Amino acid sequence: MLTYPIHLSNGPGPLLAFLPEPDPDGIAAAGVALANTDGGAIVIGLDSRGIYTGPVDGASVARARRDAAAQCSPAIALDHVELAATPSGPVVAIRVERGSQVHALPDGRVMVRAGSGNRALSGDEIRALIATRTHGEFETETVPRARPSDLDPERLADLLVRCGEICGDDDLLLAMGAVTPEARVTVAGMLLLGHDPQRWLPHSGARFIRLIDGGHVAFEQSLRGPLIKLVDDLWDLIRAQMRTPTTNDALDYPEAVVREALVNAVCHRDYRRRGDGVTVRMFPDRLEISSPGGLPGFLTTQYLLGGRFSRNPRLNWGMFQWGYVEEPGQGILRMITGMDGHGAQPTEILAERDRVNVRLFRAGDPRPNAPSLPENGTLNERQYAAFDYVRQHGSITLHEYRTLCPAVQSSVLQRDLRELVASSYLRKIGSRAGAYYMLP
Repeated sequence: MLTYPIHLSNGPGPLLAFLPEPDPDGIAAAGVALANTDGGAIVIGLDSRGIYTGPVDGASVARARRDAAAQCSPAIALDHVELAATPSGPVVAIRVERGSQVHALPDGRVMVRAGSGNRALSGDEIRALIATRTHGEFETETVPRARPSDLDPERLADLLVRCGEICGDDDLLLAMGAVTPEARVTVAGMLLLGHDPQRWLPHSGARFIRLIDGGHVAFEQSLRGPLIKLVDDLWDLIRAQMRTPTTNDALDYPEAVVREALVNAVCHRDYRRRGDGVTVRMFPDRLEISSPGGLPGFLTTQYLLGGRFSRNPRLNWGMFQWGYVEEPGQGILRMITGMDGHGAQPTEILAERDRVNVRLFRAGDPRPNAPSLPENGTLNERQYAAFDYVRQHGSITLHEYRTLCPAVQSSVLQRDLRELVASSYLRKIGSRAGAYYMLP
């Protein structure tokens, strides 16, 4: 099982569900949702705001796990249990593996993770998820004639150190899905660790194109190498083409945002598709990063912000271990908030059937100051607190607003936020569970 660290301080999210007590129905719903997306952990002993509700009785957890497993169809393993520490006391974490099938609850609902909660899929979304599971994960397929000797031992040694594993090279290669038990190299292993992945997978490279006014090509370069090299080389080319090549104070595009978009492109693209690889086009006013394949699984642009579903989970895991993924499931949000804080137009994500394009716009004139709130009593104290929070932190979610006002019902807080949006004091990004609010 490929696992990620459990960071309780970040609150519930795409890979982490919080339950205040060992409730079988809650465990079953969270287990199905995690298995249908990218796996993760169910933490028992914390409520949705991260407030400690323990201690948790081990026998009660065992009974709840057993009853919850009986509700999942097909069955989900809920026996990977560990303790996690909080300042108030220990909590119980149940690890859930990403499923290879589509799981449902007894009433037929197919749940997935959406932001910090669960969401039931529609009929079309269920069919899309079934199709994805049926085709399997291309990254696990073997590369014909490739051998473990075609992998870079120095890169593997570096990954061993970063993983903190006390095990041999072969153990890690098997655990991460880089090779099969028969010592055959997989697509994931070649893309992450290969000496020359494009020798075996010619379409896995990248291309950078600089265009000037009128659409004329001023510079073009093809790139090859494993994924981390592609990301680094693409960033170096973009950085060299910016207007300010010698300082980090006034870059056209923030490095963190661009690298996030590049990592998303190489990790989430469809490697089944032949032809062009990842393409970066640099225009005078924008940067376009294009990756082959539409959005994976059930994802649509409507739920992209708060949703998560990896087409290539082993590639994502490897890039996380190398430090190229900061927090799994939060990349789109970091891109949008990063560009917004840079004073640029909102990031555009255009999803077509066979390609996803991300547009980052070059920062123009400084943005006007944030609007001032009226002092005539038309807004309540909670709304002033929410607005101040956005000024300090850049954005606010309903979950964060509940933390500010724990004694107030969620429906009241949602009305507060809607009023701030209607009055043009804030703007809403995303929808439903993944929505957040920023300055206009």
